Parts: sequence; C-alpha cells; structure tokens
Amino acid sequence: MSNAFSRTHNAIEAWCAKRSDLGLLILRVVVGGHLMYMTQDNVFSWGRMLEFRDFMAQFGFPFPLFCAVLSVIGQFGGGLALVAGLFTRFAGLVIAFNFVVAIWMVDSNQPYPAAFAALALVATGLCLMFTGAGRYSLDHAWRRAA
Repeated sequence: MSNAFSRTHNAIEAWCAKRSDLGLLILRVVVGGHLMYMTQDNVFSWGRMLEFRDFMAQFGFPFPLFCAVLSVIGQFGGGLALVAGLFTRFAGLVIAFNFVVAIWMVDSNQPYPAAFAALALVATGLCLMFTGAGRYSLDHAWRRAA
C-alpha cells in the first residue's frame, strides 16, 4: 500500500512540476484581474476617486488625494502588469508595498481576519517578485527575443 501511495504521489509531483508555469499564470491572472476590477471605478470615475480620497483621509493618510491616486495606479497598473506578465517582479513589489501600507494605516487597528485579504496580496506580490511571471508571460517572450 505504501508503495502504491508513493508511486502515485511521485507521479502527481512530476506532473505538476512540469506545469509550474501554469500555476504562475493562474495566480497572475486571478490576482491581477481582481486588482483591476476592484480599482476600475476609481480609474474611470473621478467621483469614485474622490470617495477613495475621503476614505484615505479618514484613516489619516497625508495628502490623501495624492495617496489615493498613487494607490490606484499601483493596484490597477500592477494588476494589468500581472495579467500580461510584464515587469512582473517590479509589479509584485509595488503591490506588496501598497498592501503593507494598507495593513499599517487601515487594518492594524482591526482584528486579524480583517487584514487577511491585504496580507494575501502582500504574500502574492512577494511571491511573484521572487518567482517572476513564468513561461506564459510577456517577460518570458521579451527575454527570449533578447
């Protein structure tokens, strides 16, 4: 029984290892798409951007309009970069930094579960910063062309 289990486990490990770039693609598209979806209202509506500014002012951000615009650029632009797999390591760093600031300024006074979404985005950003985009990306195509 142990042998059959070991063989099955090893076969699954080998199959997944050959497809690790697919896992990075799924992570990038889901997280990047989510970031774009959650900030598109701020990108396409100045009124929504002003509401975000007011939200940031409520939590004591200095220069709340500047911080709101910067955060939206980081989230929407970073999300777009993740989906495309372009400048993925830099986009991961920007996203991680953005959500470290969100945890520090907004979620730090709340119980742990409230900060989990932001913490997951920090972890995802750092993961992609260290791993890169993988084979299914513009980063990979760019490196191959060079």
